[in-house]
Amino acid sequence: MEDGFEATFVVDLAIDEVWEAITSPSPHVGAEAGPMRYLIAGFPAFGADHAPGTLATELEVDPGRLLRVHKDEEPCAGTEIAIVLENAETGTRVTVVQSGFGPWLKSVRDTFEAHWLQIVHDLRLFIERGIRVPGTAWGADLGATTKQHPLGLEITAVTQGAYAERLEMQPGDLLLTLRNIRVHDIQQLWTILALSTPGDETEASWARGRDVLSASATL
Repeated sequence: MEDGFEATFVVDLAIDEVWEAITSPSPHVGAEAGPMRYLIAGFPAFGADHAPGTLATELEVDPGRLLRVHKDEEPCAGTEIAIVLENAETGTRVTVVQSGFGPWLKSVRDTFEAHWLQIVHDLRLFIERGIRVPGTAWGADLGATTKQHPLGLEITAVTQGAYAERLEMQPGDLLLTLRNIRVHDIQQLWTILALSTPGDETEASWARGRDVLSASATL
């Protein structure tokens, strides 16, 4: 879908068990007047002081079949999350949709698709085993957007004044290493950045055509 993401998986649980998992009240969510709020596992929330997941406000409920909510916390506050349940031969088919990002999603879709897969895995972990895990840790910033290339990560845009520009990277460059670690995909990049501290002097190398360039700057 152009304005969001969708994923489907089957769990070896009855629909009522899955429904209870995704809708049961959380002790980390205070009782409030107005629409029901849920703590949706898997979806991140910046700076939250509650259990892993995002607070979301009820938009539509069809018990045992559909939960549709408004994501209340950044990142991507204001988007909608819908969880649809159906009977399957071996249990329950769960379809998860997040939509309403807007036209800006197109420019960063490759990055967000990788993050979406992590969200779905963590939501499924909670449904099947009742375990909530923290989402992606956010550390230093590369200062550039990337897309997956058969040879690694290609730089698609550089943020003015940020790390990548200070290194003199350009769109079309292929990121090779960061902190002397070969970077093949966005998950590896996120891990390296999450373990880095803003302000650290950090070396990177990248390919421009057949030339290999390297430099260091503060993240």
